[in-house]
Amino acid sequence: MRLFIATTFPAAVLHDLNERVRLLKPRLPAASWVREETQHLTFAFLGEHPEATVETIAAPLAEAVGGVARFEARLRGSGFFPNPRHAKVGWIGLDPESGFVRTAAVIRDVVTRNGVTLDGGDFKPHLTLMRMRDPWPPASNDLFTRSLRDYASEPFTVEAVTLYQSQLSPKGAIHTPLKTFPLR
Repeated sequence: MRLFIATTFPAAVLHDLNERVRLLKPRLPAASWVREETQHLTFAFLGEHPEATVETIAAPLAEAVGGVARFEARLRGSGFFPNPRHAKVGWIGLDPESGFVRTAAVIRDVVTRNGVTLDGGDFKPHLTLMRMRDPWPPASNDLFTRSLRDYASEPFTVEAVTLYQSQLSPKGAIHTPLKTFPLR
């Protein structure tokens, strides 16, 4: 099973963001845009694991995440990974980052203590909007940034994290929620 742990955002928040993005897309070069119904924030990508891993990490994850307080946040700002000059991923940021960073640290600690090796990359709170197959001209990167850098969603409460199974398909990944863990 291909597994990851993430949180989703309220439908109204995503709809508002995606309406703005819909107006922007025709003015930008080709990219692989993430479908609204699959947009999420990944706290930890676990990769391929046997089904037993779900049960191994479920109880300790529930206990640890249950100790993390719910928090209010909003989608805010935009950027590129790894950077605008060598852009491969366009994203929307989260504010404040501290609640997401704290939650990710708890999740990553639990799964690594239970035998899961993570990718080792630093956690950066963001919502991926698109991936670029080919580099965009600098003017397109600037347009993306200018159009979204001042974006701020309505506030929302982060209340839970979910363990998902991800199945790759030619039409995009299919994310199936396996277990949801509420925050305190």
